[in-house]
Amino acid sequence: MILLVLSSFAVALTLVGFFVSVPLFKRLTILGLSLALLSLLFTWGKPFAFGPYQVDGISQVFTLLALLGALWTVGLVRTRRFEFYLLVLYAALGMHLLASTKNLILMLVALEALSLPLYALATWRRGEGLEAALKYFLLGALAAAFFLYGTALHYGATGSLLAGTPGEGPLYTLALGLLLVGLGFKVALAPFHFWTPDVYQGSPTPVVLFMATGVKAAAFAALLRVVGPGALGALDALALLIALSVLLGNLAALGQKEAKRLLAYSSIAHAGYMALALYTGSLQALGFYLLTYVLATGLAFAVLSEISPDRVPLERVKGLFHQDPLLGLGLLVSSLSLLGLPPLAGFWGKYLVFSEAAKAGAWGLLVLALVTSAVSAYYYLALGLAVFQKGAAEAHPRPLARSVALGVALLLILLGLIPGAVLPALAAG
Repeated sequence: MILLVLSSFAVALTLVGFFVSVPLFKRLTILGLSLALLSLLFTWGKPFAFGPYQVDGISQVFTLLALLGALWTVGLVRTRRFEFYLLVLYAALGMHLLASTKNLILMLVALEALSLPLYALATWRRGEGLEAALKYFLLGALAAAFFLYGTALHYGATGSLLAGTPGEGPLYTLALGLLLVGLGFKVALAPFHFWTPDVYQGSPTPVVLFMATGVKAAAFAALLRVVGPGALGALDALALLIALSVLLGNLAALGQKEAKRLLAYSSIAHAGYMALALYTGSLQALGFYLLTYVLATGLAFAVLSEISPDRVPLERVKGLFHQDPLLGLGLLVSSLSLLGLPPLAGFWGKYLVFSEAAKAGAWGLLVLALVTSAVSAYYYLALGLAVFQKGAAEAHPRPLARSVALGVALLLILLGLIPGAVLPALAAG
């Protein structure tokens, strides 16, 4: 049903885009994404399969997060060209496909279906964005080649194109490694993260919100299917990527003076924490952590987009609370949630991941994650408390932007106070 809604709206809006006004086109895009979200909620917990297309619990949870990111992006952006909304809709379709298949060939098609619109969206404002988008495109093409070669080796080693098929031998290990490289690029795990800071800084802020929320959720769904319980070699490699990500992401963020670049390195660290949940096999912890991350990161980028659609030096954040209290508090709440400070939702996200790592006996990774999480307090507090300092922050938000910022901030607080309200639904998914 979700696939039918998204594909129907994508095709129909492609045909009518030149004949309707841009505001109407935006409303139609929001309608399509909202109907897909409603159909997802109505069919929650009810699996469906058609050939390689498979809607199960993993698909539903990660599609929900991807659609929230897409809706948020469409609602935030200000443009006079309908193509932006159409590209977001096609990318959302690719994300749903990526989260809804175990077939490696269809997974590759879905990866390209979500990547090609993102390459175009990254160049939306031209200028510096062209260089960033070129780097994103070239590295993305290389990652796709690794994934394709890994698919071929996986078929040679197991005789199957289904992700998670058990196997053994050096050919199987190499196949899993190549698949991990392709998906590690999409979730921005170190050392496949080199595109992230430049692309986040050079792309329009609403596009960065989309990359940091929807794309990461869909890519983790695919990674979850590839790195299964029987993939021991992949788990060993994943442990190394986790250690590199939490170290590199947090340490590199310490010296950043630009808000979007700071959050880019932060996203690398958070990818490491999410991968730690994947490593321990706790799908509920991964789902909850991703939910809190999507809300907090989306809120941070939503506030930054009201300051500037391009670069946002930390100096431009200073004084935001005095200029617009709701936006200032929104950025503070998002920063504290990403840090993992109680009573916000981000605290329970990290608590679940770290407690599962302790149960699994992954003590080395757990200690490293705890230490680097403490290090992140330096730059998250610097970003969040900057809104109260003296400065000349300028923001011209729409009333809807203020309302959304307030609503998401309250939701992060509410989830922090009663996390059990969401965990049963994630478990059902």
